[in-house]
Amino acid sequence: MPNRNETGYTLPGKAESYWVATTPESNYPALSGDIRVDVAIIGGGIVGITSAFLLKEAGVSVAVIEADRILRGTTGHTTAKITSQHNLIYDSLISELGRGQAKQYADSNQAAIDKIEYIVRSWNIDCDFSYKPAYVYAGSEASAQKILDEVRAARSLGIPASFEGDLPLPFKTYGSVRFSHQAQFHPRKYLCALAREIEGDGCHIYEKTRALGIEGEGPVIVKTDRGNIKAENIIQATRFPIVDKPGELFKKNLNNRCHMY
Repeated sequence: MPNRNETGYTLPGKAESYWVATTPESNYPALSGDIRVDVAIIGGGIVGITSAFLLKEAGVSVAVIEADRILRGTTGHTTAKITSQHNLIYDSLISELGRGQAKQYADSNQAAIDKIEYIVRSWNIDCDFSYKPAYVYAGSEASAQKILDEVRAARSLGIPASFEGDLPLPFKTYGSVRFSHQAQFHPRKYLCALAREIEGDGCHIYEKTRALGIEGEGPVIVKTDRGNIKAENIIQATRFPIVDKPGELFKKNLNNRCHMY
């Protein structure tokens, strides 16, 4: 069927993620019966696969479960940019949370860029990784001051930020903040390579295995439609937590997202 954008015009081609379309489909088995590992990970996106990879490197046994196929949900439809630049947030973070927490946020995001580059290089992963600058520009004179405030805030936290007056865009802008030492990559090429390293030595990836609930404490049990996983710890790497009884985690994340963006 033809695809229509929000203006109603017909768009050519197929509505499909480029990252998914240019990588082979995964085919990990479903869980069959009960198992025990050190850490059970619910969700086979970038958080789940990365966590499992790093934990296995540290000598921890893991099991990743995914209700469908890994790396096809939010991760399979990502922007593929690896940045510490997330809209205009650092001036707000300093004002609302203080310089200490704002710097912790900045440092952790910058460290993540370097960590991904280190893994790509160390494991010789062909995933089109390259460093690129990231920009946020002002579309009006009224918002230009926000750009200047963000540049000052980011630089005060040690982020490689600068002000750029002109950008090669086909419309007028009113200044921009540039973050250097940011990156881009092919997320599925990168993560499929990590997934291949997870399997074996007591570590597993199970697809077509849906988590139904979590029971107990130390060890805990992940109940699934294919069996149970007993583990000392659990990572919920789903878009929304499957277990959040008071609802506070979901509400807190939603409030933060709405406020920051």
